[in-house]
Amino acid sequence: MGLGPTGCGDEPCSAPFDGCRAGLGTLRIMEFPTKRWIRPERREDGGGLLDRLFAARGLHGLDAREAFCRPTLLQLERPDAMHGMREAADAILEALQSGRRLAIYGDYDVDGIMSTAILWHMLRAIAPEVPVRTYVPHRIEEGYGLNREALDALKAEGVGTVVTVDCGVSAIREAVHARDIGLELVITDHHELHPSQEIPAARAVVHPRLPGAQKFGELCGAGVAWKLAWMLAERFCGSERLPKVLSERLLALLPLAAIGSVADVVPLLGENRIIVARGLTLAHRTGIAGLDELLASSRVAETVDAEQVAFRVAPRLNACGRMGHPEEAVELMTTADRMRAKEITARLEELNAGRKKEENRIFEEALAQLAPQLASGAPPRGIVLASESWNLGVVGIVCSRLVDRFACPAILFTRNKELYKGSGRSVAGVELHTVLAACAEHLVGFGGHAMAAGMSAAGPDEIARFTEAFVREVDALLPPVEEQRPPLAIDSSCEIGELDIATVQGIEQLAPFGRENRKPALLVEGARLTRTRIFGKTGDARHLELVVSQPRFGRDSFLRIQWWDGARHAESLEKGMLLDLVIEPGLDRFRGTVEPNARLVDLAPATVGSVR
Repeated sequence: MGLGPTGCGDEPCSAPFDGCRAGLGTLRIMEFPTKRWIRPERREDGGGLLDRLFAARGLHGLDAREAFCRPTLLQLERPDAMHGMREAADAILEALQSGRRLAIYGDYDVDGIMSTAILWHMLRAIAPEVPVRTYVPHRIEEGYGLNREALDALKAEGVGTVVTVDCGVSAIREAVHARDIGLELVITDHHELHPSQEIPAARAVVHPRLPGAQKFGELCGAGVAWKLAWMLAERFCGSERLPKVLSERLLALLPLAAIGSVADVVPLLGENRIIVARGLTLAHRTGIAGLDELLASSRVAETVDAEQVAFRVAPRLNACGRMGHPEEAVELMTTADRMRAKEITARLEELNAGRKKEENRIFEEALAQLAPQLASGAPPRGIVLASESWNLGVVGIVCSRLVDRFACPAILFTRNKELYKGSGRSVAGVELHTVLAACAEHLVGFGGHAMAAGMSAAGPDEIARFTEAFVREVDALLPPVEEQRPPLAIDSSCEIGELDIATVQGIEQLAPFGRENRKPALLVEGARLTRTRIFGKTGDARHLELVVSQPRFGRDSFLRIQWWDGARHAESLEKGMLLDLVIEPGLDRFRGTVEPNARLVDLAPATVGSVR
């Protein structure tokens, strides 16, 4: 979309636009607004902007605001309230005490890497003399989750107990195989259960949505692993009061859970909000050399926020699993010393650069495949595309870009050995896992979440039949075609004069921002454009700064607004034109000065009612 910090930097989507009203100038080549604005039901006239924003988030009263804006670890639920947690901790401790070799079996994404590292570090703290093996499958060669070949190999190495993190809850057959070859299996996961709702045959199964754990329902794999680390420490000591060495280790691992939570795009409310809010404040104090180097190479300052994790840290770690082997990322977060960490982070930079090129290539090829369908002028009601040349590790990111542009679920398949494997992303209101279940007869297998999933098909004919069924199911769930644009929920209208330093600082207290706690989107109506300026890196000035004004108390109030990737629209903007703007407010801290500014989310010609 290219309209804000979450944009992918592509051309704007093709929402219809007729130009400005008479006397307001003409946006000649732009097609805005790009999103479907969902305005507040009514403008709150009582109270200031902060009061309106807190009310929009359902935070009524000082106690609710205080609890939300200042989360503490004391608000966390105890780990033993989660299904299977005590049993899992006891099984792991028995393995350590008996000298049985133990392996941590993770996933290849950021959540799985952080989950693996969390458990590894806690086991090293509890039993430093016991070797602990880590295993993360290769995304393309092995695929997601437990596989028989890996279990056989671990057994042949002398491993007696396998603990899964961020995977395993749907591995019914693999769990039986582990039992048959004499492997003790402990499963910790947060993904959807097997379609049959069967629980794998394991010594213990820890899952945040199994009975008894409803309060933890939205934890990611790293959140579950951190709770397991907490439970291990307590069961090892026989007390809820931990010795300093273990309590400090547990705190040092909280940033890993925070990074995994942000990267896995779980709702940043409840337990997740506490983990991320408190964990990110400790990110530079873990004592993990690999994390220190990763933050440095990602240009993350002393104050770490969720946006930096999502757009700088997570892509580098994910690139390892997408373009190489995730074992390097696991090494970075576990055994790497500072010298080795520098080598790995340099490698991650190279892989991430390659990932970007591959992503852009696949995206352009996907658009080319869609071109005949788009020629009708109607948006797609579900996207399923395939190519044998696409990188399986990258197609999921491209799906996200397609979803952002066309506001419908997207699935991309590519050839992987004898099967076609795919990745999919969805939109609010369309639970992808449920839709795939309805189309399961055309698939070899599938798994994942409501918003993201993986699947496999036998060949092109099966993909064609699946496409027909998928589009039929999705079409019934999407809004009408005329409303099929990415929704943009606006928290409140405001005037520029309301955005003073104190108010914006108050808004920042709502952080960390992410899923279900996004940055407040404010509607500024009838703002007059006074100046534009293109900015960016030398030779690549892609961004546009708008300066807008509004009259207030007999004088104009001004605001600088950054429009990322907006430079190509500079010639379409005319000084003096009136605009309605949706913005995310912030503070510009430069050379000791602080002043309010904002980032553009979307814009439209000012409506008649907003002209001042």
